[in-house]
Amino acid sequence: MGGYSICMAAPGQHDPTQNAQPGGPPSAGAGKRNVSVGQILGGLLFLLVIVFIVENSRRVRVRLIFPEVQAPLYVPILIAAVLGGLITWLLRYRRHHRRG
Repeated sequence: MGGYSICMAAPGQHDPTQNAQPGGPPSAGAGKRNVSVGQILGGLLFLLVIVFIVENSRRVRVRLIFPEVQAPLYVPILIAAVLGGLITWLLRYRRHHRRG
């Protein structure tokens, strides 16, 4: 899957890719970092989950398989977020290793 990337030069430094000639050798940029769109979206989603957790801190009754317990609402939200991340990672890991 071809991804987009954003080039970020360190503060106060010139971005050497702006003057690079098409088809020419790549410039050696000190302090250059590539950040993918997926990483940016992942960071924004992570921040959204944190805000959601902070805004929903009241106590609720939670029941899954084990008996019902009283817990702050952020606990089931955090559990659901971690489980969702693990499922996503496992599916990507499986797909990556099936191809290779």
